Amino acid sequence: MNKSILIVEDDARLRDALCQITAKEGYRPAAVESGEKALEKASEHVFALVISDLKLPGISGMQILQSLRSAAPDTSVIIITAYASVDTAVEAMKNGAEDYIVKPFSLDEIRIIINRVMEKRGIVIDNALLREQLKEKYSFDNIIGNSEPMIEVYKMINKVKDTKATVLVTGETGTGKELIARALHYNGTRRERPFIPVNCCALTDSLLESQLFGFAKGAFTGALKDTPGLFELAEGGTIFLDEIGDTGANFQQMLLRVMEGGEIQPVGSAERKKVDVRVVAATNKDLETAVQEGKFREDLYYRLNVITIRIPPLRDRKDDILTLARHFMNKYSKENNKAVNEISPESKSILESYLWPGNVRELENTISKAVIFESGNILTPDTFPERMRLPSNASAMSGEDLMTLEEVSRTYIVKVLEMTGGNKARASEILGINRTSLWRMIQRLGITE
Repeated sequence: MNKSILIVEDDARLRDALCQITAKEGYRPAAVESGEKALEKASEHVFALVISDLKLPGISGMQILQSLRSAAPDTSVIIITAYASVDTAVEAMKNGAEDYIVKPFSLDEIRIIINRVMEKRGIVIDNALLREQLKEKYSFDNIIGNSEPMIEVYKMINKVKDTKATVLVTGETGTGKELIARALHYNGTRRERPFIPVNCCALTDSLLESQLFGFAKGAFTGALKDTPGLFELAEGGTIFLDEIGDTGANFQQMLLRVMEGGEIQPVGSAERKKVDVRVVAATNKDLETAVQEGKFREDLYYRLNVITIRIPPLRDRKDDILTLARHFMNKYSKENNKAVNEISPESKSILESYLWPGNVRELENTISKAVIFESGNILTPDTFPERMRLPSNASAMSGEDLMTLEEVSRTYIVKVLEMTGGNKARASEILGINRTSLWRMIQRLGITE
């Protein structure tokens, strides 16, 4: 962190005192007696903070502030002024000064103000660095895949990232829908504002309402104060509603009102609040079918489905399988201090022929475990789950034996459940999916327990 401070004061005693105070606080002070020297010094060195008297011979403190706002916008400024010039100091605050202090002042007073400004500056810089790191993490370069289906996804993200349009991200479990939602946010114009993810299937309708829209003091037992919801906290940014297809009718109605009017109403409050939030929703369900079956509101569906980005399943982007596998191999080798750096030809064949019902998430889990259990520096089939090495794998089937994807998925899940004695926690771990996703697949595929 930059701790350089420039003190601009024509009173020699005060200038020396400020130098001593800042040095004792751990900062690196430099001092000049005029505005001309201050601007010269600022052109040679980047200062974190400039402390300047308002009235100086020649160039004034206000002129220094104005010059720094254009030449060094990241430099903070504190103005020192006499009591009679407080109005001018307030004007300086409006023009970008962080704070001001009125003469005469105590040394403790100036110490507190300096530390407060520097602490705030540190928070701002840390947040900026975090935003840059997040932007880099969720850049297109970090979404692995160069297959034709993924190139189409990148094109779509690029087209809509800077718009305010609602986006619906669809795809099977494990395809990386949240990653795409984050890429939309951190590569768009809202990147400086919050990105708030919400797992809709993890909360009941009533909890979703209070979580998203907030609640007023006394709205229910335990509501001890007015509490903002996630929509308020996401102001100017993006809220990501994951698994939107699993929400109930009451919540769907409430969400529709928000999306139609751009207003939220906290639970237990008569007041409505305007919000500027981009909604990105995701689902692994066919919402169009859900609408036809009366399980999802048609009007909300059309509100959400302004722009649709479909994430292809891994079986439809086979060109990416080995690229992803190498990426995960390198990642988990580094994390586990392993030297696994190659994939055997037999392993490549298995990876490419397997249908990956759990998609990228299952592939990542498979490779992470394989790296841990691999004793050499080459990934071999012995480290893969048994289900991937079974003769029933798609690569070993004859034309007559070929099954539909759902039949294959059902066969694998039944087999794993049998192997684990019906232990769903163990089965979901083996399959590389979470328990909720496994339960949904059991229901969808009609597997009897």
